[in-house]
Amino acid sequence: MNRSYHVYALSDRLKARKIEREIAKVDGVKVIKISEDLKVMNIEMENSKITAVMERVVNICNRISDGCEVHYKFT
Repeated sequence: MNRSYHVYALSDRLKARKIEREIAKVDGVKVIKISEDLKVMNIEMENSKITAVMERVVNICNRISDGCEVHYKFT
């Protein structure tokens, strides 16, 4: 399942790449991409693992970029 998320308080491209690398290792994640403007995160993941994946995503983002928040993007 593809999902998009708003990313807040991420201002460093190097941190964004580090976040992408770590999230890519999470069980259930197929594809992860943070937009060039650092404001949108697109994740393709297994439907059955959405909750577990997103718990890890939030923790990874906050740990790497202190104060970084991720919110579901309603379309």
